[in-house]
Amino acid sequence: MRVIITFLMISILAACMEGPSVNMQQVAHGQQLYETHCANCHQLDGKGIAHIVPPLLGADYIVQNRNLLPKMIRYGMQQRILVNGITYQQKMPSNGKLTDAELTALVNFVEFRFAKSTQLISADSVKLLLNQ
Repeated sequence: MRVIITFLMISILAACMEGPSVNMQQVAHGQQLYETHCANCHQLDGKGIAHIVPPLLGADYIVQNRNLLPKMIRYGMQQRILVNGITYQQKMPSNGKLTDAELTALVNFVEFRFAKSTQLISADSVKLLLNQ
């Protein structure tokens, strides 16, 4: 009995420490935003354009820089980056017209679809990251 209670307590604690689980409605909304604002360059399949626009699908850069995603999307990028061993120098335009809720949905779609993450980022977390 003591083992069962301990296991339950650990499970509850672990669940509280993780972000919210994937909300498929939000992911679907993020997909629509991705198709409108990102797919021209990064392509529908997330594979990018060879040596010009970096891939999102399986991109080590996304996994290593998750906290930068909201800023990259909102403000764009000017600097050179290394993705999966390839250097990309193309400027990424900003998407400053996206609301915080849209930005959150878009980040969650990119994370879910291309980085295979099952944890969502909250709108509050996006706001904090934008202000860092």
